[in-house]
Amino acid sequence: MYRYILLMLACVVLSCEPVHAQVINNPVIAFDQAQQTGKKILLIFSGSDWCIPCIRFHKKILSDSTFQHFASEYLVLLEADFPQHKKIPEPLRSQYDVLAEQFNPDGEFPQVVLLSPEKKLIAKVPFDQQTPAAFITAVSALLK
Repeated sequence: MYRYILLMLACVVLSCEPVHAQVINNPVIAFDQAQQTGKKILLIFSGSDWCIPCIRFHKKILSDSTFQHFASEYLVLLEADFPQHKKIPEPLRSQYDVLAEQFNPDGEFPQVVLLSPEKKLIAKVPFDQQTPAAFITAVSALLK
């Protein structure tokens, strides 16, 4: 009986996959998902292959399991990447340029903004190398 319970528990644990937010790179898909779910969009302007603070943001915040769990419940994550060495397909780059004109006209990297599903600016989200928990707290305050 004890072995049966352990086997059942192991099956349950192995079948439970952690929920992680996925960073979307296509604005059309991200805004469609936001409208369908009613979630806000966290738009991250990044220079993935040259911007050291952007790389830190990705490693420290976007890769953190606590942040991913939080984001999966409350946000759609959209990254507009402006690399110097990698090639971004032109249609995607054009969409990023439009977003940058609207929400990052000064070209700051990383720039993190919170948007409504209707593409309205809610707030800029400061990133000052804080911990994932502190970043979650800042975003949570803006969601209210």
